[in-house]
Amino acid sequence: MARASGTTDDTRERLLHAAGEEFARVGFPAASVRSICDTAGANVSAVKYHYGSKEDLYLAVWAVAAEQMVSAEPMPRLGDREDPKDVLRDFVAWFMRLVLTENKTHPWAGRLLAHETVTPTPGALEMFVRHCAGPIKDEMSRIVKAVVGRPLGKKTHDDLVFGVIALCVNAKHSGEILTKLGHPPPTSRAGINRMARVLAEFAIGGLAGFADQGDD
Repeated sequence: MARASGTTDDTRERLLHAAGEEFARVGFPAASVRSICDTAGANVSAVKYHYGSKEDLYLAVWAVAAEQMVSAEPMPRLGDREDPKDVLRDFVAWFMRLVLTENKTHPWAGRLLAHETVTPTPGALEMFVRHCAGPIKDEMSRIVKAVVGRPLGKKTHDDLVFGVIALCVNAKHSGEILTKLGHPPPTSRAGINRMARVLAEFAIGGLAGFADQGDD
């Protein structure tokens, strides 16, 4: 294998992008450092030189993937719209586009997460939660609280928050099953937005029921 010419920073960047594709394709355990280096046009020792280890390279890929994912489209926030129900509608559509659409702005995140849910690795899920899932959960928590509009017990509040989140991610993580059942997840922006409208109204109806109840 001939080594590609270029600066140290060029090599580091090529390794990162080659690793992103390799880890997203086969997951961390099956990923080959040699294959990554071959794709990057680098010596096999380059991973150790630039990143320290395969594990550290994987975490570097995750850091980039999480940042790409949350930066692809601004997250709707409470205060963006006057009615919190409208914010919830915007949020569900944004979140579903985020998890169902892989594009040039975040090409690895969805596939990396799919591998991680099956074979978790130390540090990667923690990084994803800190940089991506955590902020999403925190904002959804604020939106749910505003839509319900009355105090709830913590467990009930959390059940509602994670229930809405589950609605948004189910199509991604149950995609193969849904396809075999004759209801494949949408892939176009228009199709995703259509499904999101249905699920958002379903969530709002459920939250409205809790708003009308007494103490939980």
